[in-house]
Amino acid sequence: MTAPIGLGIFIWELPLCENGNISNIIAKTKRCNISWLAIHMDPITTDLVKTLHASGLYIAAWKYTIPGDDFITHADLCRRSGCDAILPDCEIEWETVNGGSKASDFAKALRDKVGTDCFLGNCGAWQWPDKHPLYPDHTFGKYWDAGMPERYWTMFPPSVSAKEALDESDKQWADPINRGAYKTLIPIGSAFDGSAQGGQSLTITDLEMFLNRQSTCALWSWQHISPDIWTYLE
Repeated sequence: MTAPIGLGIFIWELPLCENGNISNIIAKTKRCNISWLAIHMDPITTDLVKTLHASGLYIAAWKYTIPGDDFITHADLCRRSGCDAILPDCEIEWETVNGGSKASDFAKALRDKVGTDCFLGNCGAWQWPDKHPLYPDHTFGKYWDAGMPERYWTMFPPSVSAKEALDESDKQWADPINRGAYKTLIPIGSAFDGSAQGGQSLTITDLEMFLNRQSTCALWSWQHISPDIWTYLE
């Protein structure tokens, strides 16, 4: 099994990323030292994965999932297409009593389907896990490799600084209650401006602080990155 290393970028709507031009996407990853991509499962094909692999990129497939959906079928297709990792996006629906009771069956079934040599990371983990005591991190972590907390500080009100939000996330995930849930953590940081939704603007200083906290991390998301942030990454 190979884990992602270095900086990754999530891709949600591929046509909105460099107009869907794969050559331009590859060129930008090289300029920005992006070593892996997490691509929404829907457009993934064997040819796409082969092209991206040929450029040296590590490829993960992600998709939002709720209890009882067909995520495992999609994951199997992506794995057969050559993806290195599968990243289920498990969010609030898994906090319910019904969702929690199904978490173990889902986590095990996904592992059984994609095999032990496939990296599995939960890209829906909460940045402040203590506020979500019903969320089944330990259940997912029994079968999966990484928790990927969504450290979207730009969704906090301006009164909560990026440093405060990230410090609290680090503190909670370092607590023994949460620390052993997954083998490793790969946080996902803000690469988007949240001010229109009542949050805060993204600054290069805050982004740099996030990137300097860990050697392997990801950003959400390619289509939301402004020109000045791309210039900084380059």
